[in-house]
Amino acid sequence: MDLRHKEFYWLLGRSSPHSVGNKFLLYKSLITPIWTYGIELWDCACKSNIAIIQRCQSKILRAIVDAPRYVTNATIHEDLDIPNVQEVTHTRSIKHRVKLETRTRYSTTFHEMSYED
Repeated sequence: MDLRHKEFYWLLGRSSPHSVGNKFLLYKSLITPIWTYGIELWDCACKSNIAIIQRCQSKILRAIVDAPRYVTNATIHEDLDIPNVQEVTHTRSIKHRVKLETRTRYSTTFHEMSYED
């Protein structure tokens, strides 16, 4: 993810001529899919791996809005209305578990019905 950030720094960085809205749109369409790929399984990942991704996300968001050093990462996340990596990991893993449970129940009842007929 850090390599992607370096590739797109000319688009998302502090000296980019694009507006914050356009940079944010580029972040959502180019960078977010990279770190959210397979995120449903990350709930069991260790905290240090999630912290690495969180640091990278904070660096990118800080560069997008050109925030000074004294502005906290939590403030940037709140202002841009972006959840942190741990929140996204937790919510997506819960959705994934619920989806798996409903599919398992459906397939079990389907198989039971087909054997009864």
